[in-house]
Amino acid sequence: MPRTGITREQVFAVADRLADQGIAPTVAIVRSDLGKGSFTTINQHLGEWKALKWKTEGLTASLPPAVETKARESLATLWEFAAREAGQTVERIREAALRDVSEMQEALEDAQRQCAALGTERQELHKHLGKAHQMIATLTTEIARLSESLAASAARLEDLERRLDTVLPDHPGPRSA
Repeated sequence: MPRTGITREQVFAVADRLADQGIAPTVAIVRSDLGKGSFTTINQHLGEWKALKWKTEGLTASLPPAVETKARESLATLWEFAAREAGQTVERIREAALRDVSEMQEALEDAQRQCAALGTERQELHKHLGKAHQMIATLTTEIARLSESLAASAARLEDLERRLDTVLPDHPGPRSA
């Protein structure tokens, strides 16, 4: 046997009766009163009932003046507390950000000092390198000159030995200088 669901009219009737009794109709109360029905279906019908009821009767929710006054006072107190807490949180964040910026500024200045020192060191190394290149060029020239001089001395020594061999042909043994 198929299930029969609750109807729009049933939900409207219960909601009207509850409203007449001064009870705000809710899904749970309507379902309890009907003894059946899905929450989804009741919720849809009850939403439609509330929309029609407010539209046709111009219902407005108003609080008793004492409740409204207390609610406004509570909200004002809550707002002041929230604003004070937010202000303190913003101040803590601002102070932390300022500390971070200060630390980063110090690190930047330190890095700039190191860069300047490295730049000076680089210039000094270039000077020394230039001097070393100059010294290498001078020494290379001197080595070439000394090599030529040595070659000339070696040629002269050979010439002298030949002449000595011709002057002293019969003398055996090593020659001493």
